[in-house]
Amino acid sequence: MEQSTMVLFVRWLFVDSTLHVAKTWLFFLKFGMDIFSVPLSLRTFWYPWRRYMTGYPRTIDPKILFESLFGNIMSRGIGMILRTFFILLGIIFDAFIFVFGLAALALWVAAPFLSLYMIWAGMKIYFLGHV
Repeated sequence: MEQSTMVLFVRWLFVDSTLHVAKTWLFFLKFGMDIFSVPLSLRTFWYPWRRYMTGYPRTIDPKILFESLFGNIMSRGIGMILRTFFILLGIIFDAFIFVFGLAALALWVAAPFLSLYMIWAGMKIYFLGHV
């Protein structure tokens, strides 16, 4: 059964293209999580930074043992600080993308109605001379 052009247009406008805008929005949210490595940083939060680790000595030498322990603790501390920074940066980026994406989606759905309203208001001003 063939459908009219108007029905196809309304279906495209409110279903197909709105779905495309929503998928694009979700793509940017996933992109933000991936570019700032939020899931990976959460999984490896306690790992040493760049896997920099000092091996522990086989003998009991307090000086070398302390150097290894202190170096490994510092490497883990630096890793936690930098991962926290990137996790927060990713969450802030995604919060902005969420807000702007929600606004874009709402504007996309409202745009046809706003266009019709503006045409009606313009004709009213043109023909009646007032708002």
